Amino acid sequence: MRFPKERIRFSNSEDGRASESGYLVLDLKGLDIEGATKFVIEMDQIEAARKAGNHQIDAVRKARTLLGG
Repeated sequence: MRFPKERIRFSNSEDGRASESGYLVLDLKGLDIEGATKFVIEMDQIEAARKAGNHQIDAVRKARTLLGG
């Protein structure tokens, strides 16, 4: 699902919590998602997921190279 950029924002604090790296906030109002109105992700978690994903991609590439593919 492509998320509309008008509904994406960045914030340094959310619901009384502050984060040095900030939060990515996805506004879910108007979408049918069981009463949820927003989705908040701490930027540190996004970076960790990005690094984990890159590590997995590197592992797959390395395995393909070792297997001759």
